Amino acid sequence: MALSMTGFGTSEVQWQTWSCIAEIRSVNHRYLDVNFRIPSTFQKHEQELKNHIKSTCSRGKIDCTIRLENDSGESEFKLNSEEAKNIHNLLSDFEEYSGRKVIINLADFSEFKILAKQRTEKPPEECLDMIRTCLAKALLDLKKMQEREGNAMLDNIKHRLSSCAKIMATIENMSRDEPDQFKKRLELRIARLNSGKVLDAERLEQEVALMADRIDISEETIRFKTHLEEMNKIFSQTEIGKKAEFLLQELNREINTISSKSNQAVISQASVEVKSELEKIREQLQNIQ
Repeated sequence: MALSMTGFGTSEVQWQTWSCIAEIRSVNHRYLDVNFRIPSTFQKHEQELKNHIKSTCSRGKIDCTIRLENDSGESEFKLNSEEAKNIHNLLSDFEEYSGRKVIINLADFSEFKILAKQRTEKPPEECLDMIRTCLAKALLDLKKMQEREGNAMLDNIKHRLSSCAKIMATIENMSRDEPDQFKKRLELRIARLNSGKVLDAERLEQEVALMADRIDISEETIRFKTHLEEMNKIFSQTEIGKKAEFLLQELNREINTISSKSNQAVISQASVEVKSELEKIREQLQNIQ
């Protein structure tokens, strides 16, 4: 199982008249970086809640927001009785003076302090258990999304590793003919230079042997295939990212050596295809924990 570093989780839990809403967002990051926002009443418990996130997530930049809402149904505003009396008296005096009935809407009181905002009730300490439960559920929701995305990326990586293995098998087959091809090219070149004179067969074989040793890629192909097998083993483990990134560097090193040793254009082109697949795998690995 693989976990993506990218994901989103949310949860809502109620206790008496209070509601807790937790939202967690995670994006790519080389290390684990947790940003936490919580109502000031519970800031003293922030480290405890952060540790809960750290025990669940190993990598990624994580933003977590905890909100508390009171669902008691009480109005947020109340009437400022003293100001209301003053306005009533003012309107009565105006009607008596003008002889006209004054019609007024609530919006007309916007310039007056007739409505006073009630003081928001602080959440009680008992809300902490609700916050813990809500956070745990949001983390579970985050993990489900990360698991879905991680497994999809893992399938894609395995497909690309399989492609690399097939290309490497083709490179191996083509590399077996390189010494013979080099010998033929060398014979033709020497024959042209010597104007048809008899070739020194022993010297020719020495040159071919030296070139064959320089262009031999058997060790690199063996190591490359060994690294591929090890990569597939890693994908069955809990921690994938860092171990796989190291092996990916080794795979790149081997294919670069193969490309530099070979004199065949077809092998060079096949090496480029392998490098392209490895680069796409590297991009996927950067988002896996």
